[in-house]
Amino acid sequence: MSSPDQSRAEDGREADETREPAEAEEASGPSRLKMVGVNLALVALSTVVALLVAEMAVRVVAPQQLILIRPDVWQPADTVGWLHRPNVATEINTGERTVHVYTDADGFRVGAEGRVEAGREVLLLGDSFMEALQVEYEDSGAGLVERGLTSALGAPVAVRNAGIGGWDPDQYLLRARSLIPGGDFDAVIVAVYLGNDVLERARDHVPPRQPVRRYRLRLPRSLAAGELVDAFVRPINDALEVRSHLFLFFKNRLQQLRMQAGLAVLTFPSAFLEETASDGRWEVTAGLLTDLRDLAASHDVPTLFVLIPTPFQIDEADLRRYVEGYGLDPEAIDLEQPNRILAAELEGAGIRVVDLLPDFRRAHADGVRLYGVVDQHFTPEGNRLFAERVIPAALDLLAETTDAPGPAGSPTPLDGAPAR
Repeated sequence: MSSPDQSRAEDGREADETREPAEAEEASGPSRLKMVGVNLALVALSTVVALLVAEMAVRVVAPQQLILIRPDVWQPADTVGWLHRPNVATEINTGERTVHVYTDADGFRVGAEGRVEAGREVLLLGDSFMEALQVEYEDSGAGLVERGLTSALGAPVAVRNAGIGGWDPDQYLLRARSLIPGGDFDAVIVAVYLGNDVLERARDHVPPRQPVRRYRLRLPRSLAAGELVDAFVRPINDALEVRSHLFLFFKNRLQQLRMQAGLAVLTFPSAFLEETASDGRWEVTAGLLTDLRDLAASHDVPTLFVLIPTPFQIDEADLRRYVEGYGLDPEAIDLEQPNRILAAELEGAGIRVVDLLPDFRRAHADGVRLYGVVDQHFTPEGNRLFAERVIPAALDLLAETTDAPGPAGSPTPLDGAPAR
């Protein structure tokens, strides 16, 4: 039988033993939370590092075409929508390479040496293929034609490059109305891109282009799906598409699924579908180009139209991407339809036309890369082939208004021109 003192001691030990696990459990709570926090921080840090490494890898191995918001390059303009700002001196990268962009006091793109002053001037109208922000001016169609004509004539020739990205033939005509009457041009060259220059209706006025709305992160005003998208999803997309090559890399890789879901901005031009062969778009487009020719002719200036093919007209793999992405019937597509119909319409009106499709197909078959991988505009080689075909025809135009010699019967060679 234990004594009272021994019993109290045993009771104390039991109390201590009961207290110690409880105190240990209480102490372990903050420790577990701390460990969870550390692990989450490590996961977040690892994710950020992995994304940064992936971003740098994509920028080096497979750079993407970031969305450009450059109010320093373009400005709103009444009647035509937008123009280049005058006296621009900057750099731009559309995905292929960083290039210098200069404009003169009239907003025409020029080379690093500035505006060329010459006794003969050629006005060049077109869209982003003539703007050519994927290459230095000296490697653009405008720069190469300018250099080739100068070399052929033995005297300076200036090409006034009025090409603006996103323009259509109605804007070419509107711009010509403001330039030709007060200019001193000896020839006009108009580049028509068959991927989007066939219009179903024409505009006689384009209001100044307003800045594109950009979404900013904010608290949602409600839990409606559209409100959550505007508050969170669109701002994240807007921020990443102007900064992250990795984001656009995955977005572009999902393009076929986005096509099928109707979410892709890229669409297949309906002008290549046989069902459109007899509708009114051809008369609309040819009418605009004929009006431009007539405007120039009223000022004794001859005009040349150049038909620029799309990448999928020369590359079967590019066409297959559209066919599979949109579930198109290949039998319903006529790849030569725009060239055939427009050339017939224009030549029937006595208009000179240079169709680049046969030459581009031959060059592509020979392994020459004519369009960019990231930005599907002309590569330096594509611009050179454009110039090689245009220069002889441009010499013919100049021969009508000056004592300039015509072509010698074959395309004027350019240094580094692609083999054909």
